[in-house]
Amino acid sequence: MPFTALVTTAAIVLTFVLSLRVGAMRQKHGVKAPATTGHPEFERANRVHQNTVEQLVLFLPLLWLALYVLGDAVAALIGAVWIVGRIVYANAYTRDAAARQPGMAITTISTAALLLASLWGIVQGFMP
Repeated sequence: MPFTALVTTAAIVLTFVLSLRVGAMRQKHGVKAPATTGHPEFERANRVHQNTVEQLVLFLPLLWLALYVLGDAVAALIGAVWIVGRIVYANAYTRDAAARQPGMAITTISTAALLLASLWGIVQGFMP
C-alpha cells in the first residue's frame, strides 16, 4: 500500500501548507489570535483550511477502506484526484470565494467514489 500511504502523506502536507497560509495571512493583516474574522484575504485562507480539515475527516478513512476493495494503485489515484480538487479549491477560493465550485466538485466526486467503493466492499464482506 505504498501509493495510498504516499497520497495520505500528501494530503496531510497539503493541510499543513494551508495552515501555514492562514498564519501568514493572520500576520500580514494583523489578525490577532483567537480572532477568526478580519481582513477578507485572511478569512478566505482560514475558510479554505477549515474546509480542507472538514473534508479530510471524510477522505482519510474512506481512502483506506477503499484500498481493500480497489487495490493500492486505484485507491491512490482517486486520492490523488481528491488532492488536486483541494488544490484547485484552495487557489480559486483564495482569489474569489465564488470561484470555488470546480475544486469542490472534484473533491466531492472523488470522495463519493471512495465512499461507494467502501460500501461495496462492506456489502461484499457480508455475502456468502
